[in-house]
Amino acid sequence: MTISRVSDAQSFALLVSRTGQLQASLQTLEQQIASGKRIFSPDDDPLAAAASTRAQSALAALAQYGSGSRFGTDVLGAQDKALDEGEQILVRAEEIATQQASSLLSPGERAAAREEVHGLLEALTAIGNTELGGRRVFAGLAADSTAAPFAAVPEDVSAYDPATAYSGSTQEFFVKVGGSADDRVRITTRGDTVFGGALAALKDLWTALDTNGGAGGTLAELGTARDALATERASVGARQSELIARTSQVKSLTVEQQKALSEAQDSDLVAVIARLTETQTALQAALTAGAEIARTSLVDLLKL
Repeated sequence: MTISRVSDAQSFALLVSRTGQLQASLQTLEQQIASGKRIFSPDDDPLAAAASTRAQSALAALAQYGSGSRFGTDVLGAQDKALDEGEQILVRAEEIATQQASSLLSPGERAAAREEVHGLLEALTAIGNTELGGRRVFAGLAADSTAAPFAAVPEDVSAYDPATAYSGSTQEFFVKVGGSADDRVRITTRGDTVFGGALAALKDLWTALDTNGGAGGTLAELGTARDALATERASVGARQSELIARTSQVKSLTVEQQKALSEAQDSDLVAVIARLTETQTALQAALTAGAEIARTSLVDLLKL
């Protein structure tokens, strides 16, 4: 019966190979502990790497949607505030028209009312020129470096034409809040459309007061203009609510994708530390065995 013996050189070569593998594993485990990640290249875990890529892409898209929703919410909030102030101006104009409908008021009181209406025209024009973050809110979010969308009201209001007062942008601006083409929300309100009727009604009231005409005759026009502002404000509020809901949804989806990314990328520190301990023990054993083989002599072999 022939007894085969693995030579010391073969044993030593096997131990060297095993030691190299253990050292490489040890380095990887140490990197995982230091970084908290378990994937450093797609080859480490192709499936997890693909899941990580998908989660990162989803997070990038969600960040874009969230940013757009927040910006749109701010713009619509500024519009809501401006439209509310515009409504209050028209409410005051209706009060003036009702008061001036009486023939018992003095010329001085009528002149004072006319000057107040002039001030209301200026105030509504300023609202139409509202800015937010360097953008014209009612002019397609054009940069504020451009001319104001609404022309200033002159001292002589008789030379003022509301129909030509607006020279701002008429483009509409949408923010994307989802992956499909339909997931868009309009965040612009055209100044000429929403304020044109109100400016015309105030001009007509001023003219009636200036020419001693029937101020009460402008009440219907003022009411229609106020209703138009209220209708647009309701639309703005609905779109703002939609964006707020979208922002909340994006936050929830972001948490889910962050969890998916963590599951794909992050290492289980408890398990990694346990494997690190096992690997260190195995490496120490391999080194000890290698040292023993190195000390084996020909005499030791002959004694076997």
